[in-house]
Amino acid sequence: MKFFGVTDKAISIDDIADWLQENMIDAEIESDQESEPGDWQELTLLLDSGEPVVDVVKLNCATSEFDEAIEETVRMLLDSPVPINPASAVRWLCQYMKRVKVIYNFRPLIGLDSEAGWVLFDTVWKSVRKELKGIVFCEGEGFTNEAGAQITCQFTGTMSGQVNAAVLGEDGQWQEFSLDLSDNQALEYFQRGQKPA
Repeated sequence: MKFFGVTDKAISIDDIADWLQENMIDAEIESDQESEPGDWQELTLLLDSGEPVVDVVKLNCATSEFDEAIEETVRMLLDSPVPINPASAVRWLCQYMKRVKVIYNFRPLIGLDSEAGWVLFDTVWKSVRKELKGIVFCEGEGFTNEAGAQITCQFTGTMSGQVNAAVLGEDGQWQEFSLDLSDNQALEYFQRGQKPA
């Protein structure tokens, strides 16, 4: 899972520890050194037992790694072997990437499979999203907009359930709706950038 932030408010290791303490979560944080609060580049969240839950890699703008990640994302959007739809969302995302200032890449580890691991991950994930304005990309699902609505249809395999989705209206505003993932006709409308009938 990746979070693309358009605000680069410094989030320090102490901030993350505070989030865990506020939610009464026993966990450990291993990270590279902070010379200034929030200037870490990589950390691992572990359960109190030492089992790793998630690696978090942070890429700041004005670094070669950040530039490469943005270029790779735009290339994926435009040149994917399986075209990404709707096209209107792809255009919006390519423009949005010009505004991104920080990327947080969350890589799941073995401890995420446990209930305690999921709670640990979810607490930090939601806290980052609360602190920073931005969008999300999930492998096998696609991108969301800043409100958290699904805006690209990149679902793999057989899916079911409802998700909050959105398409761009002619006025350039997002039009939200509930998308039934098991409804092939609704998915076709969504891929064309239209709200299902």
